[in-house]
Amino acid sequence: MSKSRKQRKLAARSAAEARRLTPGKVLRLLLKTLAFALLVSLLVTLLASLGIPVFENFWMQLAVMLIVYLLAYPYLMSEFRPRRNPPTER
Repeated sequence: MSKSRKQRKLAARSAAEARRLTPGKVLRLLLKTLAFALLVSLLVTLLASLGIPVFENFWMQLAVMLIVYLLAYPYLMSEFRPRRNPPTER
């Protein structure tokens, strides 16, 4: 069954609200990204200091960081996705 016009309108409004940049969302995104970057760089540094050959090459470290960031991207950007079940309007 297709959604009613009211449900589609509510979903579009919810998506527009989720995409809106607010200082709070930007700050949370910045803090989550900073914490994530610090954690991943500490992990890569620790693995390199343990002598794992893959992590001793700068370009491999960069590639691993990029792959891990791409995997974490949905979590980091969750602030800007609409909720699955938007609140109903009365």
